[in-house]
Amino acid sequence: MNARIVTGPAPGTTSTTTTATTTQPVTGPAPGSDAGGANATVARANKPQGTADFSVAAVFSHHMVLQRHRPIPVFGHGKPGMQLRVRLLDTAPAADSGAAALIAEAAGQILPDGSWRILLPSQEAGGPYQLEIRDLTGTQLVFHDVMIGEVWIASGQSNMEFELHSTREAAQAIAQSADPMLRFYNTPKSGDISDALFEAERESSWQACSPDTTGTMSAVAYYFAARLRRQFGTAMPIGIIDCYIGGTSITCWMDQATIESSDAGRPYWQRYQQALAGHTEQDFHDMTLAWKTKFDHWNAQIESARTANPNVSWDELNAAYGECPWPPPVTPHSQYRPTGAFTAMVARIAPYAVRGVLWYQGEEDAPYSASYAVLLRQMIALWRRVWRIDIGADADQHSSDACTEHTAYTAYTAELPFIIIQLPQWIDRATDEAHADPLDWPVIRDTQWSASRDIPGVTTVCTIDCGEYDNIHPYDKRTVGERAAAIVLRTMYGYRQIAAWGPEPLEIQSYGNTDDGGGVLIRYRHATGLRFNGTVPGTGNTDTLDAVSRAAGQSGFELAGADGIFHDATAQIVPAGIKIGGTAGIFGRENSVGRADDGTPLNHATVSDTPISHTPIDDSTAIRVYSPDVPQPAAIRYAWKSWGPAPVRNAAGLPAIPFRASVSRL
Repeated sequence: MNARIVTGPAPGTTSTTTTATTTQPVTGPAPGSDAGGANATVARANKPQGTADFSVAAVFSHHMVLQRHRPIPVFGHGKPGMQLRVRLLDTAPAADSGAAALIAEAAGQILPDGSWRILLPSQEAGGPYQLEIRDLTGTQLVFHDVMIGEVWIASGQSNMEFELHSTREAAQAIAQSADPMLRFYNTPKSGDISDALFEAERESSWQACSPDTTGTMSAVAYYFAARLRRQFGTAMPIGIIDCYIGGTSITCWMDQATIESSDAGRPYWQRYQQALAGHTEQDFHDMTLAWKTKFDHWNAQIESARTANPNVSWDELNAAYGECPWPPPVTPHSQYRPTGAFTAMVARIAPYAVRGVLWYQGEEDAPYSASYAVLLRQMIALWRRVWRIDIGADADQHSSDACTEHTAYTAYTAELPFIIIQLPQWIDRATDEAHADPLDWPVIRDTQWSASRDIPGVTTVCTIDCGEYDNIHPYDKRTVGERAAAIVLRTMYGYRQIAAWGPEPLEIQSYGNTDDGGGVLIRYRHATGLRFNGTVPGTGNTDTLDAVSRAAGQSGFELAGADGIFHDATAQIVPAGIKIGGTAGIFGRENSVGRADDGTPLNHATVSDTPISHTPIDDSTAIRVYSPDVPQPAAIRYAWKSWGPAPVRNAAGLPAIPFRASVSRL
């Protein structure tokens, strides 16, 4: 088995370590995050806590942002049978009465299982409002400074967890972050429903962005939200629900029934059960305490060393203090166990109304990359189920205005949008120097892109150019967040002038024999100004290589024949009207892949030997790939390495998506 890399956190720093090898799939928490267990929370004064009779989910607090243009679920727990009423009030006094104006209200009853959910009718963006929940005895919970706007969930593992204070631009970004209409909620990190979780939830609260608060916000989510704020203007509140844990497998974000329902998920559950076998609760307690003590001590040493010398290298730190003590022990209470984050986090914020989900995860599952395609689709389907609301089934407890939106809302929740951030390039130095790339990350990337082609309402953000060599937590989160924002602004909010897509292979076709000047032609969509730029991440606009052709080993393209062995290939951008092998290139619509200009996914890539017509190729939209080592190509791939050349870009500077495809020959 290929060795895996342990990466540990370094609180308050802008760097991480890739250290000792292990046979377990471990990526660890983001640098600067609280990885030792319970969240470090700050008590929020006057947050309504509820009573033994009824309480509301912890995600409801002062300063929250509610989703516009969707019925608003308000939900919690209490004594079965109790009647509740929810009201939304405009706190600006009415001119005629001086009293707060009623915006919306609805009533409902706590169900036999102790849960309750009441829907308020959808609203336009605005605020500040006041949200009231009361029972028939007069007990009420009142939430102030409530805004209505656009709400997104930011979820996944460490690269989504990576907090703003740990980025390279942290000081400037945080100093300029004051924005009372950009707000966020940090879901308490937990894998177990316990008293510690309840306490963390009582202390959790929505916060407005300011230099005092934004440091603990997901950096990707902050840059995403800030970009939306700039585009929408000051009148549109933006809310982010941070819901992530570094070092988590995708199975941490799924329920047991889903995990055990497939051949892809069952081995995860079996490995977990095997790790628990033979241990007592006292064993779990002792193992966790011993690990946390060691982990906290190591963290304190690293933080102290980096404070004294911000330029100290990780080689020096590892030599002085040893490798990061990671992973933690497997226990039935761990936040890294399968189902843990779903049970203790996702299920406790659902179905809070949101526009969609930003999902950045996959590193932890790389050793099981062949299973990830099934698991990703299962997780998306599961989340869509828990966010789905059947308004018609609960019509008796909602206002008629809410019921009129049944059709639109059901369609929305059935297709909860997912914006998947594709894994960037990364490899650890030891693996690279041993030439032992397991090629797991390219498979995960391909799965993430395939999901956007196969599943309605799923889009992939290509970040192939955003990685860092030997650093699994790249510092540049601005590019990632703003690129995700560009995609949703174009595809979901109608800003069609925004450049959102890098070049995507639309049509692929083999022709002739490379001995006679043939090869493979790739026609790209979103390819205005198609060019080669740089080689690996960080080299764009710094090299003197040709912008219209690249030699084998520098192009990022590889070809394989019938033997399945890939060889580096030469690549050349084909200008309009060029004759290749006696013909000019154009490809049939049936051989297409990628997405239309509006973001609509097209079909899977297929490749054929159908003769190329004489219709000219559009300027700078095609690349010819060839290799003398592969006279009859049977397969092609681009950027199919954990770390390697990926130089294709368009005029907007957006990178081409990595891909692989078979080449059929007659």
